[in-house]
Amino acid sequence: MSVAGGGSIVGKVLAGLIVLSLGLPMVGCARGQGGTSDGDAGMTVAAESAAQTAPAPVAEIDDVTTVAYLGPAGTYTEEATKLFFGNNDELKPQETVSDALALVKEGAAAYAVVPQENTLGGPVTDYIDALLDAGDVRVVGEVVLPIRQTLMGLPGTDLSKVTRVYSHKQGLAQSAAWLDENLASAKREEKASTAAAAKEVAEGGDATAVAIAAPGAAELYGLEVLQENVSQSEANKTRFYVVSRTANELSGYGCAAFVADISADELPGILEEACVGGTKLLCVHDRPEGSALGNYRYIIELERDGGFTERELARLQGIEQLEYLGSYARIE
Repeated sequence: MSVAGGGSIVGKVLAGLIVLSLGLPMVGCARGQGGTSDGDAGMTVAAESAAQTAPAPVAEIDDVTTVAYLGPAGTYTEEATKLFFGNNDELKPQETVSDALALVKEGAAAYAVVPQENTLGGPVTDYIDALLDAGDVRVVGEVVLPIRQTLMGLPGTDLSKVTRVYSHKQGLAQSAAWLDENLASAKREEKASTAAAAKEVAEGGDATAVAIAAPGAAELYGLEVLQENVSQSEANKTRFYVVSRTANELSGYGCAAFVADISADELPGILEEACVGGTKLLCVHDRPEGSALGNYRYIIELERDGGFTERELARLQGIEQLEYLGSYARIE
């Protein structure tokens, strides 16, 4: 397998230099808290310096493995999967993200790739819920993928006669401004994935229906590109979690994620306790906890320049309300 086109991995551990702080414009994410803490006071200046300059791990993944993802072929999730894992692993497209996560829990797949957030459409809440409901899975990597939503249809399609537009709900949301301006009267229909939308147009044989999907889906399903980049934003990116049953074991990763089942008024105190000594808040997603108004399940993402040391991970895991989801690197 390969990570971000970086070549094959021999054995279990791949290490290499990677730029971890991309400064991505992520909807719902916050950055900034820092400062110092007595919790790091015992680390010597030399040890701290070494931790900051050591090469950061990229992943701890077998050379050949099995990966489940939201299918069918031609989805952005497939593209993110290939960016992270390369082309020589066994890829298993699934109808839903829940199905992909179930394969990991059952041991039928070693990894799953799960969309999490888009700069235009915001958090993909259905998939965040699926991840939280899965339980017993850990985040071992993150992929950030530029998104170029493309309008496609049967060869010879006349846009003036289009009555329906198919896509995943995120594809429709990201392309809403273009659709409002150019296909305002066409009905927008949500599909399980962007690739599923393209496949339905191709198999349906109806030139009044079009799809919004990844550019590669047009070639894959024999469709004609009618308009490129209908999301109309160069900043449009989606990030994906790579998850497994076990967390990465090495220290030095630049990102870490936790879950907290707490009331909203507890959140500020937990974030204040977590974000000290150079550890910074990257993102918080909230989902209803289900027992009472004001109680939430939060995914809390943190980052640390130079990577999380064993000492810092131990400190964070010692915060009672935080459940560790894993530490990992981000690639693009």
